[in-house]
Amino acid sequence: MIDQSANGPANGAPPRQSATVMKCLQLKQPGSLIPTHTALPQPGPGEVLLRVTRCALCRTDAKMFAQGHRDLTLPRVLGHEICGVEVATGQRYAVWPGSSCGSCTQCRNGRENLCRQMQILGFHRNGGLAEFVAVPRTSLIPLPADLPDALACLAEPLACALNAIEQTNLRGGQKLLIYGAGPVGLLMAMAATARGAATWMSERSDSKLKRSDQFRKGLNIASHDNRSDLAFDAVINAAPAREAISAGIKRLTTAGCYCVFSGITNAAAIPVEVINEIHYRQLRMVGAYGCTSSQLQEAVTLLWNHRARVNLLIERHIGLNEVEDALRQILAGKTLKFVVKLA
Repeated sequence: MIDQSANGPANGAPPRQSATVMKCLQLKQPGSLIPTHTALPQPGPGEVLLRVTRCALCRTDAKMFAQGHRDLTLPRVLGHEICGVEVATGQRYAVWPGSSCGSCTQCRNGRENLCRQMQILGFHRNGGLAEFVAVPRTSLIPLPADLPDALACLAEPLACALNAIEQTNLRGGQKLLIYGAGPVGLLMAMAATARGAATWMSERSDSKLKRSDQFRKGLNIASHDNRSDLAFDAVINAAPAREAISAGIKRLTTAGCYCVFSGITNAAAIPVEVINEIHYRQLRMVGAYGCTSSQLQEAVTLLWNHRARVNLLIERHIGLNEVEDALRQILAGKTLKFVVKLA
């Protein structure tokens, strides 16, 4: 598609565009993910054309594939965990997948992830399960030369984890409990540990605990079996089970904070006794959605610092033709991270 080497254009000259179509996967409707050829995206004002090198898959992608999503418009090329190369310069970037207005109250206060006019790659706009994607220049986060593309595309989920941690006001020396030892929960634990928090993880799947054992041991992250009497300053759910809400609130110390990070499946009303826990012990309950561009920048640095360890979270490198099967495996809840190789 593009006359460009893996390390960028020779002699600093811009690469030569030699084709006008690209391969991609398009979600036509839930359950219908179709490989197709389509026209290369045409960057608008302030945008650049990015050659996608890697795009990681997450549970949200899998849910959109299976049942749609509140913010999803169809047909759509999914994929929002993107690493790529700017076609015009050969520079590598991680991508903040949002595009905000820049002028509303939330944007002016550094909360652009909450902008009401937000347009997200892979949700409102075509994303990274394609050879090329058009991206706002303001969404590009430069990468260190020795951070591999496969790890760089994990900056987005790590940035979302950082956002959740920030909402709890967690400080060094405090105790954090994370429900769910999937990829994002493990990235969250890594980020919390880097901030000096003592971190535990609760996971009901023995196979997930076994798969993440080496990663957790390297960071001194303990498994919590729900039988101890430990009290935590903060609890975050990185799993969709509704039981994590009531169980987690009971694990909080007085004046502690519960962060709803993962959307809840089969949601039901919170029991009265849990509401009373919040009331009498002056607990806080907050939400976390997406991430800001500055959090993604912080995530890139954290990935570089832990690049050898983070590599343990990659289940497998796959091609576009293997994405549908990978999404089904993600929905089954027994895998770590799949990374799609596009270049």
